Amino acid sequence: MIDWVTLRLAPSLAAGLIAFSHTDRVGMGLIVLFSMLFATLAIERAGLPLHLMPASRVILGIFTPVIGGGIAWLVAIAAQGPFNYVDFEVVVLGALLVMALGAWIKARLEEGLQARVAVIGSREFAADFTGELEAAGVRTYNVVGWIDNGEHISDYRNLRHLGSLDEVRSAVISQRIDLIVAAPSAGGGDGGADDVYARVADQCLDMPVRLIAANQLYEEVLGHVPVGTIDAAWYRYIMHPRFHAAAPASKRIFDLIVGSLIAIAFLPLMLIAAAAIKLGDRGPIFYRQRRLGEFGEAFEILKLRTMGTDAERDGPQWSTPGDARITRVGRVLRRSHLDEVPQLVNVLRGEMTLVGPRPERPEMVSELERRFNHYTRRHLVKPGIAGWAALRCGYAGTDLGTAWKLCHDLFYIKRRSVLADALILAETGVEVFRDAHRALRAPRERFLIGDKPHV
Repeated sequence: MIDWVTLRLAPSLAAGLIAFSHTDRVGMGLIVLFSMLFATLAIERAGLPLHLMPASRVILGIFTPVIGGGIAWLVAIAAQGPFNYVDFEVVVLGALLVMALGAWIKARLEEGLQARVAVIGSREFAADFTGELEAAGVRTYNVVGWIDNGEHISDYRNLRHLGSLDEVRSAVISQRIDLIVAAPSAGGGDGGADDVYARVADQCLDMPVRLIAANQLYEEVLGHVPVGTIDAAWYRYIMHPRFHAAAPASKRIFDLIVGSLIAIAFLPLMLIAAAAIKLGDRGPIFYRQRRLGEFGEAFEILKLRTMGTDAERDGPQWSTPGDARITRVGRVLRRSHLDEVPQLVNVLRGEMTLVGPRPERPEMVSELERRFNHYTRRHLVKPGIAGWAALRCGYAGTDLGTAWKLCHDLFYIKRRSVLADALILAETGVEVFRDAHRALRAPRERFLIGDKPHV
């Protein structure tokens, strides 16, 4: 409700009132009101957790009123209404100021508003969930404790044991629980997860408490889903008749237009980088390597060479922070990510896309597919230069890091769209000069691939 009022309704109303005051026509005020409201509601179409994307929030906050005002202007021109360029500027500026004020109010109010959460599942799951919320800086959820079969009755890592599943109602009342999160392993009995939901509904259906599956909350709040909690039912979403990902044609047009513009913009830097590599050790400028793309088809990826010419004399291996094989010029290129720019050639050829999962080497994919369930699902889409996993996780460097990125790749496959690609590219542009080996804290391996390692 706070989000709706402060960032959508209030700026739209302000813009409509300003348009009415300048034109003295109720109709023009309503046109601006609904145009702004339409533009602000379109933000939700991104399908990404914008609270994890500060740069994208700012960009959307700036451009949304511009788009809304532009729509109103076009409608006014078509209707031959009295809406000129000066009116457009004032309307957009007014909406921007109200939206900025709304964002400040929302941030202040959210500091004192927390949903009290109880987890139905193991105490380890509840503790890991709490840790991920803290690591992501999400403060709107306060995990109070967990509900299980009653085996553990003592507190665990600052969380309380709230009783068994038969005591859900009393726990909700006594602890003032707002939200119940059902872990995937909560339905371990014969009845499965459906039995858990039915038992909670029997006791709490008449109460204001809400119930959500952990996978869904992870996607909406943290932007990923642990692969160890995914079953075949998770993929029903992308097989549903109502599921619509970015159309191949629209994504290809986006790649060609934006990819060409980026290539032209970076051409001078590429020439300087090529000269620096050649002068550094007289070796080749470019580095070609076999990677797996869409549907597992192999292709040669193109990069600026950042390592010595004999870097893999002992066979394929992960690159690590401070890797001695990286040249002095290569460190600069990796830190600025300029070594990845030649992959625009792969994009223009149609072998890659601007945004998607990073392609891996065939020698490593076979082992990763054996170790991590659902890894082959990454090959449902073309690999990308940038991506949701690369943005959130940085460089993998280990099997565990790869699993952490897989959690985000699967999320992107489910939520992909041209708008999402544009926001990911914008967010990546802000991060482009950070260390190539940066990484957010990954959870423990048990949580990524399940209580038992998948073999």
